[in-house]
Amino acid sequence: MFHPDPDFDRRAAALLRAAANDLKRDDTAAERDLGLAPGTFAELTCGERPVSWDLLSRAARVWPLSERDLLPLRDDAPRGVRVMRAEESFASSRTLSRGGVDYYEYRDTAMSRIASYRPEWIRMLQPVGDNDPLNPEVRWNRGHLLYQFTYFVGPVNYYHRWGDHVACVPMSTGDSVWGLPFAPHSFTTRSADEPAYILALTYGGELVGDAQRELAVLGADAARKSVLPFTEDAAAPALLRAFVLARALTLEELADRSGLTVAHVTALTDGERQPTEGDLGRLAEALGISIRDLLAPRTTTDGGVAVRHAASARRWHYPADSPAYRFTELAGDPSHPHTSALEVEVLADSVASASWLTTYQHTYLYVLGDQPVRLLWEAGGERHIADLRPGDSAYVAPQVPALFVSEGSEPTEAARILLLRIAGTVRPEVRHALGAMAEDGLQRYINEDRLWYATEGH
Repeated sequence: MFHPDPDFDRRAAALLRAAANDLKRDDTAAERDLGLAPGTFAELTCGERPVSWDLLSRAARVWPLSERDLLPLRDDAPRGVRVMRAEESFASSRTLSRGGVDYYEYRDTAMSRIASYRPEWIRMLQPVGDNDPLNPEVRWNRGHLLYQFTYFVGPVNYYHRWGDHVACVPMSTGDSVWGLPFAPHSFTTRSADEPAYILALTYGGELVGDAQRELAVLGADAARKSVLPFTEDAAAPALLRAFVLARALTLEELADRSGLTVAHVTALTDGERQPTEGDLGRLAEALGISIRDLLAPRTTTDGGVAVRHAASARRWHYPADSPAYRFTELAGDPSHPHTSALEVEVLADSVASASWLTTYQHTYLYVLGDQPVRLLWEAGGERHIADLRPGDSAYVAPQVPALFVSEGSEPTEAARILLLRIAGTVRPEVRHALGAMAEDGLQRYINEDRLWYATEGH
């Protein structure tokens, strides 16, 4: 049962007004469609009367909308940050068995309803005496939808399978891996006496939410036909073919518009040759799109994963002139440019020597090692403070400035933090669209509060 939430009700009222505006219903027409008494719609959209589930269901029946279109998100981080203490994480502990033996201990860490993180602390309970990926003591999963970034602590064996390729990668503290969805994998420990656990930070990225729901309605055949290749050589011609079909163009027409020969265009759409920079510019102009719309993704994954060992990871100080932090770049992939995984050593021992960090991404953090850290952030015009101990975790909303101060008793005892930053649904396409709006459009976009025309006729 949710507690009363005036902000949620306000956003629900704004969504209802925006939906009616989009469907070109004034108050009278909306009331007729929804079976409401005169004057009721204005009360609903100005927040005097709460928007009920019954009303949303009725609107979804009579208008070409789903209930989801009219449901706002519930904000569980109204001050910009949500903290989960180590004690709370421990209280969520549960042991999962595989093949009749206890295999993992799971614990929840900080999550938020407004981000697609599903981060878990997982301890390996199955020791092994070798690095054989076919060891019968290894219990594999079937893979899962979410992308997974994994940070390793202790002597952990990481197993992954991609098609016929099966591998075991021995991992140690500070190593990390990034993996694609539905790739079977598993973890064991190489020692029954040493701590061995992972931070399995799964997230949905662009695959969850509206895209998944839309393709579920369209069906498996439409989903298969929507697939674009993931390899660069195959992706470029597939993207070009998709735009040619979308614009209902013949290859002859595209050749005429672009100034390329028909043979050249045919070779590009068939994948027999890759487009040059000049080709991309001409084709984009001919199709009325941006060059980036024709650019294929780049990936460094091998067997569905990208592995980074701590020994070879890049490190740097930030800021360069008066370092407050030492960053280590962890595993990632160019196909997810809006995901950033970092290990942070907090060098600053006071707020004056610290540096503010701000990003458009959703941020997850976990306190590693043995030293506490002080988190400061600004939200709602106020400064907030949380002292985080080892094992505590937190979520920080986008565009919330935050800084860290090491609470260690000795200068050499720098606190260490794991950061995973991911994109939400506000991706570059949305951000560019916001920038293209009329001057007063942004406020109405997030909180529509008026009819789309003046009834007085002015």
